[in-house]
Amino acid sequence: MAGNKQEVANRLLDGLVDYLLARLSPEQLDSLVVEELDYVLERAGGYSLNQWVQAGQVFATAQKYAVEMDISGAIPELVGDMVERFYDHAIQSERTVEDVVDEAVVMALLDKGLEIPLSRQGMAWLGRNPVLLALLAGGAQLGLKTLLHQGLPGPLRSQLSKRLPERWLASLEARLQEWLLRRTEQLLSDPYLYRDENLDELRELVKVGWQDFSQRPVADLKELVSSEDIQELFVIVFEYWRDLRHTDYFNAMLEAGVQAFFDKYGDTSLTGLLDELGVTRELMLDDARRFLPPVMAKLQSEGLLEAWLRRHLSGYFQAEETLELLGSVDS
Repeated sequence: MAGNKQEVANRLLDGLVDYLLARLSPEQLDSLVVEELDYVLERAGGYSLNQWVQAGQVFATAQKYAVEMDISGAIPELVGDMVERFYDHAIQSERTVEDVVDEAVVMALLDKGLEIPLSRQGMAWLGRNPVLLALLAGGAQLGLKTLLHQGLPGPLRSQLSKRLPERWLASLEARLQEWLLRRTEQLLSDPYLYRDENLDELRELVKVGWQDFSQRPVADLKELVSSEDIQELFVIVFEYWRDLRHTDYFNAMLEAGVQAFFDKYGDTSLTGLLDELGVTRELMLDDARRFLPPVMAKLQSEGLLEAWLRRHLSGYFQAEETLELLGSVDS
């Protein structure tokens, strides 16, 4: 009798596996995906985010991957290969810079940059920076000397150099440098320089410069930056990130970000959260139809799906309780 029960159970197992394989076949998979997705979305509307996951859980997960996970050295190498490919593709492009970056975006960034106090304070700081002042004054002095050298006739320059004592020339040059330094400092510290109308002139100057630059082919950028430069910049940022992620400051910012997200969306329904993030039913269905059919077809052709189903279901059909249930049905 027990043998008969197990034989029936095995037949039931075979039938159930065949049924599930048929439901997951390419012919029926699409309708199954639509049904299941609609069911999940309908049920998800009745639950909030806080009912399924807590901020502490998300923070612990984010901390694990952002802080604790050992970042492989293969990542910079992979990025380097990608940058090389992007760079080669970009320099072969016939597009101009304006085809890639719109002028409206550049000007919007400039306008915002000029609005924030940091920009004006930065310009004022530069106006008080002794190194910059010395460079500007030195440049002005060099320009003036070059102008005089080119503007004065040769015989007159020769006579002046012979008749004026060397210490006079050195004193004159030092006094000129001091005067230029003072005048440069006064000019850059003048509040008038940072008034709105002058910033408007700066904006127009940048706009004209951008319009000229934007007409250049993207391929010309290879003269300004090489793929090696980009890769080295990434390595610098990557090394900085590796150090920053271990600081208390980064951890505090990460926790604050997660908490801010849950403060805003913790009581929002799951479907409402998806809508807020722009994840629509159509997008999810499109992705499911793109990835699931070839994956399921591969699992079926390799026999992996059937093996998985039998591994998880066979225990039930071999259990004493199941066999007793079959015996009660026979009686």
